[in-house]
Amino acid sequence: MSRRLPPLNSLKCFEAAGRLLSFTDAARELNVTQAAISHQIKVIEDYLGFSLFDRYPRRLALTEQGKILLPEVIEAFDRVAQAISSLSKEQHSNLLSVRLAPSFAAKWLSPRLKYFWLQYPEIDLSLYHANAAVDFRREEIDIAVTYGKGDWPDVVADKLLGLDFFPVCSPAFMHNDKPLTEIDNLRYYTLLHDASYQCWQEWLELAQLNDINAEKGTIIDDTNVLIQAAIEGQGIALGSTTFVEDHLASGKLVKPFEVTLVNEFCYYVVCPESHLRNPAVRAFKEWLLSLVE
Repeated sequence: MSRRLPPLNSLKCFEAAGRLLSFTDAARELNVTQAAISHQIKVIEDYLGFSLFDRYPRRLALTEQGKILLPEVIEAFDRVAQAISSLSKEQHSNLLSVRLAPSFAAKWLSPRLKYFWLQYPEIDLSLYHANAAVDFRREEIDIAVTYGKGDWPDVVADKLLGLDFFPVCSPAFMHNDKPLTEIDNLRYYTLLHDASYQCWQEWLELAQLNDINAEKGTIIDDTNVLIQAAIEGQGIALGSTTFVEDHLASGKLVKPFEVTLVNEFCYYVVCPESHLRNPAVRAFKEWLLSLVE
């Protein structure tokens, strides 16, 4: 059967421009000029005989025909990319690329991995660490564990682990001239924030300390570094049992107050549904979820 298709390069430019709704951003992604993107879009529109974009002074929009074509092109490119990736891994079909949140990997997963290897000695893992959600269309990752609300697009997300949050600090803070034996004395100390102010804001509201400004202090985007800063007396962090129980047991940290926050953020096992066709991906996901059943 003959296939009547426009030039592949013009389809590639259309997919990027349609997904990003920007010729400029598409040019940056594909490492070409904006003029080259515009030219390729004209090529495909001339080939098809209709417009794919409505051009406005400060924005770009898909026409009705463009809205119909774009998801089909994205799916076709994704399927080709997946097939090529599968072929390239044919000799290492049981090598999984796994992206993990760093603190989760260090404190929760690492001590348990030996049991996975005992159960599945034929599966090799290649572990990568980052806090950001994975763009599975652009990154060669099979499965991930990501912290968030579980609302990422185009993936299956299964809740793995929730966290509790409570203040932790150096034991020295319990004996200062403003000791943390009194919850109101919290206002005299530096707050250490993990990535954003939100968690402290929610905890202070729960503790009814509404006159303390949560949007002050130090932001540290690595939980391991954050906890170390608290141990060193740089301020007060919100710790979770998963990450600080060893430090509490050793006395390096203390928990001055019992008020504990549990919010909607959790660790999720995440991957596109198509990745679950791989038996090794399914095995790793099912093993992770079995640990919290």
